[in-house]
Amino acid sequence: MNYSISAKKNAYFFIIIVAILNGLITFLMYNYFKNSLTESLYKKNLEIAKLEFIQTEKEIKNKIDHFKLILENVKISPHFIHYLNNNSNWEKKALLLHDFETFSKTNKNIFQFRFLDKNGIEELRVDKINNKVVVINKLQNKGNRYYFKKTKLLKNNQFYISDFDLNIENGKIEIPYKPTIRVSTPIYLNDTFKGILIINYNAKELIDYILEQRIFDVYYMDKNKNFLLHPNKEKSWSSQLKTNYQVKDEIKNIDNLINNELTDKNHIYYINKFSITDNDFFIIYSIKKQFYKNELIELKKSIISMFFIIFLITLPIVILGSYLQTFQMKILETLIDSLPFPIVLKDSKGNFILVNTSLSKLYGFSNKHSLLGKNSYKFKDKDLPYSNKKIDSEVLSKKNIKFEDSLILPNNKKLYFDTRLIKITFLGVLNKDFILGIAIDITELKELNKDLENKVLEEVSNRLLMEEKLSKKLKQAQVGNLIDNIILQWKYPLNLISLSVQSLEIDSETNNITADKLSKNLNTIKENTSYIYNTADDFKIFLSTEKGVELFNLDQIITTLERILKNRFVKGSIIIEKNIDKTINLKGHKSEFAQVILNILNNSLDEFDIANKKFKEKKILIDISHDTKFYNIKIKDTAGGIEPKFINKIFENNFTLKEKESSGMGLSISKNIIINEFKGKITAYNENLGTTIEINIPFN
Repeated sequence: MNYSISAKKNAYFFIIIVAILNGLITFLMYNYFKNSLTESLYKKNLEIAKLEFIQTEKEIKNKIDHFKLILENVKISPHFIHYLNNNSNWEKKALLLHDFETFSKTNKNIFQFRFLDKNGIEELRVDKINNKVVVINKLQNKGNRYYFKKTKLLKNNQFYISDFDLNIENGKIEIPYKPTIRVSTPIYLNDTFKGILIINYNAKELIDYILEQRIFDVYYMDKNKNFLLHPNKEKSWSSQLKTNYQVKDEIKNIDNLINNELTDKNHIYYINKFSITDNDFFIIYSIKKQFYKNELIELKKSIISMFFIIFLITLPIVILGSYLQTFQMKILETLIDSLPFPIVLKDSKGNFILVNTSLSKLYGFSNKHSLLGKNSYKFKDKDLPYSNKKIDSEVLSKKNIKFEDSLILPNNKKLYFDTRLIKITFLGVLNKDFILGIAIDITELKELNKDLENKVLEEVSNRLLMEEKLSKKLKQAQVGNLIDNIILQWKYPLNLISLSVQSLEIDSETNNITADKLSKNLNTIKENTSYIYNTADDFKIFLSTEKGVELFNLDQIITTLERILKNRFVKGSIIIEKNIDKTINLKGHKSEFAQVILNILNNSLDEFDIANKKFKEKKILIDISHDTKFYNIKIKDTAGGIEPKFINKIFENNFTLKEKESSGMGLSISKNIIINEFKGKITAYNENLGTTIEINIPFN
């Protein structure tokens, strides 16, 4: 073969070699960064998913609470009470139907408002058809429907919340589909079951709100692992529409997802369980494929660009070396020598076939050719890269592995490598296995991580500067809870005012108004308006933005908090006992101290609210006294106490014993307020039937 042919042959030969090697390197880098990208994208959106779950649960609860309030108003209205006592009176029936129509008109998502008698037969019913509210005279027997049977078993003042399902009329699913939630309550007259009040709520608007996610695809799953909602609408309501789309067919690891609570180790799905309706259901998020695809496209572009840059850089060297009749592997050696990390090609027996300068230097050879042909396992005692026979055997059986390797140099400097080993059939040689190794030097990354750890330790020392910000956040959370208390405190007087106004309107329309009725209703309105006005002052202590130091009376603070929480005490049948020295005054920030006491009382009330928890007695005792050095405040409850293993942790940041809707910062911030603002201390311990929170504040 002449020189020209030989040069061309060598050129083609080495171009193929370079392309293969670069392709392998590119493949390794792409897979490495692809996995990192998937994990990074998943973790980046984890907090967003958590917030969306919280917001979704809050939105559903708010809707349901709204319809509960409507049922409560109807239940205590004079029209309904008169109707129960004499349901054959058409005038009372007409007035009650008018109330049903009014509520249906003013609430666009109510499409059915009914009263079913004790046997499940519809007595009163209004429907919303084409946005028009009409009274339905063709009534049906709903005695066999699940919602009637389950509501019938409830006690007075309890509510049944149905699962998400499609509305059924006359035994068939109504078209167009109406995703429905039913809110119902049993009706008793003199302890005798008379029937149920029920609202059918069209949840389409709520579902559209929940599904409207920019980042996530949204799935709903019922307790039987069927799709309620699916990004592909054809797969929604699979159990009701008998389409047999099973969650397990699409999400193979659904059982592991449920057990892992929220996160997916495969970095695909986020899941959360909701216990709001009759049965638990699950909401599942997955990052939309387009977001992941866009990131992947950019990664591919970068890797491919790197491949072509390296290829174009090495191509002239390959061609030049070939035409100069250099050794056939010279071009490949030049290529890998240009890379700053150790690269090796070994046969299945561990002999070096190809090495680069970086590797030869690590092995202590000034000339890489001196290393070629030697067996790598002879260097095992020096703990050098690529010298472990066990790892090579694993590569030959598994095709590729990755691991972190390290090496200590003679100057005691330690190097770290992210190593990849791949089993290949090199240069088309059949029935012969080779091992390609690439070790990326990550020493600088390791050192950077150490620097970051030092910086983290440094940042921890500044944590106290953040306490004021955390206190402000708690203040915002307390305001939210306070608004809930305001609503609870004012709901009953507002209902009375509303009923009085309705009574006046009805009497006026029927010309049945008398001076006595007018006076009675006006007095009711006046008394309850005055009550709302007076209790508004109680909330100013929390809503005030002023933070001045002042002298305030502890007995007045406790009295104010007792008024604010009155309905919670009454509703839970909780007795409050006080033993307070009324002469004790404190100097400091009144609103912050009040928030501490409110937080402690709310924690006790929350314990009494836990379902299925039994108490010998439900009592909160507040004892305020002083000795020669301290003002002593003790708040004791009979709610069963705290487990001993948790008693010393309740004042720690982010620690909470509540299952939901709690940041765990309440008692932590309360402790900081007592320590930093009042120079005191706060402790917790179990005593008798419950928990005691004790606050000791030194004399000023």
